[in-house]
Amino acid sequence: MAGDVQRLRSFVAVPLPSDLQQRLLDAAHGLAAELPTVKWSAKVENLHITVRFLGDVAVPLLPLLAQALVEATATQRAFPLALRELGAFPDAGHATTLWAGVDDAEGRLARVVDSVEAAFGRLGVARERRPFHPHVTVGRCKGGVDARRALDGWRGHHFGTVAVTALHLYESRLGGGGSTYFLRGRAPLQND
Repeated sequence: MAGDVQRLRSFVAVPLPSDLQQRLLDAAHGLAAELPTVKWSAKVENLHITVRFLGDVAVPLLPLLAQALVEATATQRAFPLALRELGAFPDAGHATTLWAGVDDAEGRLARVVDSVEAAFGRLGVARERRPFHPHVTVGRCKGGVDARRALDGWRGHHFGTVAVTALHLYESRLGGGGSTYFLRGRAPLQND
């Protein structure tokens, strides 16, 4: 139909440096023999810290979201985050999402997320209802899997630190070899 507006699957994320992405992917793929029903991340470049999944967004809204993101980060200072251990949602006994944890003990990323939610809210985007749990998704299992034994060895493991200097707005195109991401906006944080 001529009046239909194109929609693009979109999300906001903290990008990760390539060496940290590779360490996370190597760890996840090391679990493949123990957890064969898990669909592991296929592309190292797809590993990121999700700040806000937006779902299908009308194309005309994307530049407005990108600008709102810049406004949300304009007063935020850059900061480091540590990536530690592997875990699962909803729990390791019935894992549907396997992840690397993000240590946000000072709540700095949570404050950035609140600022993003407020900026997006001014555009009419409903606030995320689920509590924010920062993580990097490394695998998924639709039916769930008991991952307790496989994840035990990763308790307390330190993957590395990322400097949060910007948030990215991505378009995600689903495909057989894994999703492909396209940068639609970049919002820098203030450097000291």
